[in-house]
Amino acid sequence: MALFFDQKWFTDRLNDMGRTPNDLAEAMAIPLIELAAVWKDQRELSVDEVRAMAQFLKFPVEEVASRAGVSTPIPSEPGQAPDGERDLGAVLERLNEMTHRLDRMERVVGDIKALLLDHRLNGQPNGDAPSVLPSTDEKDN
Repeated sequence: MALFFDQKWFTDRLNDMGRTPNDLAEAMAIPLIELAAVWKDQRELSVDEVRAMAQFLKFPVEEVASRAGVSTPIPSEPGQAPDGERDLGAVLERLNEMTHRLDRMERVVGDIKALLLDHRLNGQPNGDAPSVLPSTDEKDN
């Protein structure tokens, strides 16, 4: 399962079919700008959109959902157990993937905070905030 929307895979499928993102957006009944947000991983797909996308691309919904990112819902077929009654192993696997993604995002936020603090402490202009480091002309005792 892809963590993020697999732009290359979807673009390749459209190119193979000789179709455009506009054709896909029309088949999904969404504006092209909404599909562009999906492509940039800035918008999640709904179950109905995954179904429409799979039908248009002529691929199984499971494949399309898998390529669309970790949080994309996989539509169930008529007669299939609802999402809440699926195999617990699959749910735990997905939860584990989401936990790893969240851990990475938290590390990135920590790195950004550290960079901002370093930037502030190294004498970069930052409004009225006083510097906590001694000036360069002071000597250590």
